[in-house]
Amino acid sequence: MWKPRLALYALLGVMAFGLFPNLEAQDVPADLVLLIDGSENIGADDFPLVRDLAVQVIEGLAVGKDAIRVAVVLYAENPETQFYLNSHDSKENILTAIQGIQYPGGPEANLGAALEEVTESLLGPDAGGRGEEGVPQVLMVISAGQSSDDISQGERALKQASVYTFGLAVGDFDTAQLEAVATDTRFVLSESDVRTVANAGDQMLQFINGVALRTIVIETNFVEALAVGRRDIIFLIDSSMGTTLVNAVREFIRKFIDSMPIGPDQVQVGVAMFSSAPKVEINLNSFVSKESLISNLGRIKPRPSSEVNIGAALDFVRTDMLRPESGSRIQQRVPQLVLLLTSKKSKDSVQQSAEALRQMGVLTLAAGSRSADEAELKQIAFDESLVFMLKDFRILTRNPQKIVSSLSTLSGVIESETPTETGPVVDVTTVQTQKVVRDILFVVDGSSYVGNANLQYVRDFISGVVNRLDVRPERVRIALMQFDEGQRTEFFFNTHNTKQEVLSSIAQFSLMGGRALNTGAALQYALSNHFQASAGSRKSQGIQQVLVLITGGPSQDAAKSLADRVALAGVLTFAVGAGQVEESFLTKVAFVEDLAYYRRSFREISSVIDEIMIPLVTVVGETDTVVKEIEVEPPVPSGDKRDVAFLIDGSDDVRGDFSYIREFISKVIAPLDIGIDKVRVAVVQHSERPSTNFYLNTYKTKDEVMTAVNGLTLAGGRSLNTGAALTFMKNTILSTARGSRAAQNVPQFLIVLTGGRSRDSVREPAVALKTEGVVPFGVGVKNADPKQIEAISHNPSFAFNVREFSELNTVQQRLQNYVSLPKEQLKVVLEEVELDAAQRDIVFLLDGSDDTRDEFKYMTQFVKRVVDKLNIGLSGDRVSVVQYSTEPQVHFYLNTYNTKQEVIDSIKSLDHQGGRPLNTGGALGYLKNNMFIPSSGSRLLEGVPQILILVTGARSQDDVRAPAAGLKQDNIVSFSIGTENADVIQLQTISYTPGHTLTVPQFDDLEDIEQKLVSYVKRVPRQPRRLQPTTKDADKRDFVFLIDASDDTRGSFSGVQNFIQTLVQQLNVAPDKDRVSVVQYSDNTLVDFHLNTHSSLDDVLNHVKHLIHKGGRLRHTGAALQFVMDNMFTAAAGSRHMEGVPQVLILLISGRSNDDIQGSVKALKDIGAVSLGIGTANADTLELQTISHQSNYLFISDFENTSEVQKNILTLINGAFYHQLPTIGPQVSESVKRDVAFLIDGSDDSRNGFEAIRNFMQKVVEGLNVDEDFDRVAVVQYSRNSTANFYLSSYSTKEEVLNSIRSMRHKSGRPLNTGAALRFIKENIFTPSSGGRSHEGVASILYLCSGGRSNDDVRTISQDLRERNIKVFTTGTRNADTLELQTMASTPDNAFFVNDFTSLNRILQRVSSVLTSGYEIPEQLPTTHGKFL
Repeated sequence: MWKPRLALYALLGVMAFGLFPNLEAQDVPADLVLLIDGSENIGADDFPLVRDLAVQVIEGLAVGKDAIRVAVVLYAENPETQFYLNSHDSKENILTAIQGIQYPGGPEANLGAALEEVTESLLGPDAGGRGEEGVPQVLMVISAGQSSDDISQGERALKQASVYTFGLAVGDFDTAQLEAVATDTRFVLSESDVRTVANAGDQMLQFINGVALRTIVIETNFVEALAVGRRDIIFLIDSSMGTTLVNAVREFIRKFIDSMPIGPDQVQVGVAMFSSAPKVEINLNSFVSKESLISNLGRIKPRPSSEVNIGAALDFVRTDMLRPESGSRIQQRVPQLVLLLTSKKSKDSVQQSAEALRQMGVLTLAAGSRSADEAELKQIAFDESLVFMLKDFRILTRNPQKIVSSLSTLSGVIESETPTETGPVVDVTTVQTQKVVRDILFVVDGSSYVGNANLQYVRDFISGVVNRLDVRPERVRIALMQFDEGQRTEFFFNTHNTKQEVLSSIAQFSLMGGRALNTGAALQYALSNHFQASAGSRKSQGIQQVLVLITGGPSQDAAKSLADRVALAGVLTFAVGAGQVEESFLTKVAFVEDLAYYRRSFREISSVIDEIMIPLVTVVGETDTVVKEIEVEPPVPSGDKRDVAFLIDGSDDVRGDFSYIREFISKVIAPLDIGIDKVRVAVVQHSERPSTNFYLNTYKTKDEVMTAVNGLTLAGGRSLNTGAALTFMKNTILSTARGSRAAQNVPQFLIVLTGGRSRDSVREPAVALKTEGVVPFGVGVKNADPKQIEAISHNPSFAFNVREFSELNTVQQRLQNYVSLPKEQLKVVLEEVELDAAQRDIVFLLDGSDDTRDEFKYMTQFVKRVVDKLNIGLSGDRVSVVQYSTEPQVHFYLNTYNTKQEVIDSIKSLDHQGGRPLNTGGALGYLKNNMFIPSSGSRLLEGVPQILILVTGARSQDDVRAPAAGLKQDNIVSFSIGTENADVIQLQTISYTPGHTLTVPQFDDLEDIEQKLVSYVKRVPRQPRRLQPTTKDADKRDFVFLIDASDDTRGSFSGVQNFIQTLVQQLNVAPDKDRVSVVQYSDNTLVDFHLNTHSSLDDVLNHVKHLIHKGGRLRHTGAALQFVMDNMFTAAAGSRHMEGVPQVLILLISGRSNDDIQGSVKALKDIGAVSLGIGTANADTLELQTISHQSNYLFISDFENTSEVQKNILTLINGAFYHQLPTIGPQVSESVKRDVAFLIDGSDDSRNGFEAIRNFMQKVVEGLNVDEDFDRVAVVQYSRNSTANFYLSSYSTKEEVLNSIRSMRHKSGRPLNTGAALRFIKENIFTPSSGGRSHEGVASILYLCSGGRSNDDVRTISQDLRERNIKVFTTGTRNADTLELQTMASTPDNAFFVNDFTSLNRILQRVSSVLTSGYEIPEQLPTTHGKFL
């Protein structure tokens, strides 16, 4: 309904000559967010230059709470907010915070996710945003490369919020993406070299200052909506709001009028103002033209008053303005709309006045600001969704779309039902209800674009809508049809007379199952066959006709032109889509854009129900005001680039069927937009070896490609080596030299068609292809092995098998659909099929107590519906059901049933258990020990997600905290669902995180949260495979040493040999104890000896001593890791993996890999292998972190001085892999909550002791009960300035905190400004926005660890912290100032002293005692200030 238009006042002159005045002396408000690329696009070495640019820009701005506020966000794989708009009030603090920002790194640069994060979390009032107060908001994006994800949603959100977006492109890359994000293409700056980014600083300042000074503004222009029907609209305005707000409302009305078709037969507008008394300013018939109406808006003026009477104003509108003599057309059934705008609560009563308007059939909307009472406005409005609470009415000029949409589309007249006059005279209480009368046809995509996997989601959506309607012949009539290439009627408007009959038919209909869509033909069919009197349509009686289109794919025909005809026939079209249909297509088909609803997947379309219901029953489709020109649009092939390669069977066995193969290729590529700059095609035949027919860059036109395909002849051969052919496709056909554009991010498709079984293995080459980002499809015919076809394919749903070559035509359409998908939709589809194909073990725990007896059926129905949405099977999802009250009762285990039908039949037969009290804690403990174990069917050792779904209706009578913690420790993800009688705090304690808690009023409302639960469940990530519990085999390990033997390691090879020998000597080498293997690699991989080659320590040492350096130019680490997984961790090579013996890989590497490691690393983790990475200074640390099992399993060594590294590795090998370390210090009471912050010395002088500080923090945290609702932890390092490693709100589990501490790096710097660091803690850590809970009465505890005297004053801030009840403990080394430490501590007894940081363990017990028990520190051992512990 509206669009922003940029007004660049004197912008060109400003850009050329810098005419902006200096803002340093001016307090002009603006909100500025700096969004900075923190990925590998920038790089660690160059990141400080970008950080300096941010400092340069901030230094040139007038920063302050009432001036320009600043926030900073970094983005790589995920956005990371460094600080919010309300985090700092002074320029000095902002500059300090920016200078302390650390480079995050990471291979992905997900700008799209970052843009969404900015709009959702950085610009609102909670984050300090002042957009609702009319303050302009600015986003400055600094990017060094293309985004790794889709930016469109974030881009739209920014523009809808009227954010001024500017960009700086750093480096040599295409800026089109950044220009799309920016408010104007002229707002994107470029610097080809990061070393010159400072040059852009002045221009960035001019942009920001231009917005602040309002010399660059966005004007919001409304765009006339399609077919805004006749309506009378009255604006009822509170005149006491003050000049600023009244002027904003007047400007909003002006723009609205300017967009409407104004006239006596179109839209009429009236205005009334009120405070204590109402007054008409403009009647509905005062002015008949748009111009005269706008010119008289000057009558809207503020009139000061301390009180308002809204009830009297509503009565005035009803009695004086909604009359024929005042221009109202209510008697002609023209929709009557009243928009109330007020900033105060009414002095008089509004209820009767609002009810009187409703009885007249008036649609009332209410907008409130400042002191307006939302509950009061809900009484006034026709529906609660038509209440708009705004912080400031100035937002209406920037972001008006919700109100404008309602004023433009809402229509209809409310009618009241009254009792009949027949029968005896009695006192009757009449209930006023909205009368909805219309005919609604659902037109459903019945093709494979929806598919049976999504059919239930579609049924649930239609049923959800129908359930909210008054379905009967005299009210709402429902019809249903479906379509693919053809059409089929399920039932007409006059087929069913009751809602139950309609719902029953919806539940039973099945899909047609075609491969293509003719949506236009379906719309024409609907007009010709459903919207007819013979089919029950009441169009001739003036009843509104409605069509709801539900589709999942693109149309083959000219759907838009047919949609125009439907609109001209007076039918109101709603378009609901998901999956592969484009959102732009939906907006074209819908009657107006606002009636189009798009979701990424069909599992999400239930969320459309709430959005669609009001327009579905109120909007009318009048087309007399706007006549649409009917256009016939020929189908346009997709212009997206893609590379499509065919690998086909060329053996003698397919000679008689080769013509089918040729035809198959032709039909798949026929719809594609083939060209050297568009879609490229290659064809390869294979038998014993591959034979290329043509490469991706052989032909440049479609005609050339089609001619080549039609001329294909069989290559011939006796057998198939498909595995070797796949490797050939990866290394040769899909290479840059042969025309692949993978390096340009062009999607790579491989279609493999074979009629027989391959003699060699296809699994490893297929994995290598997928790891490279290729999307393979497998097509098997006749004698092809379905398992091989599935292994080749990207996922099982991309594998197709047919009996004969003549049946290939059933496959080609589905391949066309996938290959034609736009890139971002392809990404979504791949994600969805992977989610659906995943495995899960799900245990339902149902409240079977006496209190749920009457409602137990709703629970079982709920479980049955959830199960129906899962992929049940021994190799898919497994389900178990347990009922409990006093004791748990197992109905069936995870391995009891193999099919969905068996599970559902068993659920149907469940009987209510009964009993009391309700012991949820005992049931949780029972599940952990008896259900989530292998003997009950659990696959937790294989890494399959373990999920618990609790459904309960009351508070547990036993303790739930300990068993819930036990489930979390085992990575069992619990969801808690409770009714209003359940204890929400208890449910949140049980849930894996508080966000995993769902509530419903009663059990019969479970359907409302069903889809959300299924969506959550399907996104629970897979875990790494777990090692078998160590019992008598705890001293058995299989070790594989993988050695980088490329040419540049020749000089250090003897050091590597010595390293391995020294380490192996510490092992217990024997066939039934530790086994050892050594593998070298460079371009390829060489096995020196297997795990079962040597049975004694001496044999291993002797072989290692005589190793010969392999050599080789390249370093293919990814391929080597894959080789180890496929060939070394196998029974044939001596691995005891299947016996539960730990598998340990020790990688010794001296440089960055020349190939991709991601796929092989994931594969190793999936089989449960534990990898340690040992690299030289030339190794890539991020790569090593990726390879290593955890961040502390990574070591840097020169292979000469290795004693310390060997010691650490042996510590891990001999314990940390397999045994949970005991916590040190007393354990915290689970009922205690604390916010604990560590402030640690990160200066140059603490470098040698940093590892000891880190270990000390880990041991203290081990004794805490870390959880979002219990203990929270933050860590800050400081030297000259302060850097938060993480905040109190950053992590909600102990493991996350420990992992972050383990991976911390020393900050460095000097001097040591402890006073400034304490101020940083006060302003940035113990605050609500950072997770501080002092306002809730939670204790704030600061632990300071310092190795020297502060360079600044600490006294004032220390006193401030004491006054704020922040308990401070200090620890200092011999170089610290004793008096200073005691000054900073809450009491002198809270100051500790150690000789150096390596002695911290000596005070660990006392520190842990305080942090975990809450008691004061016991008196220290007798010392003087000159002696240290």
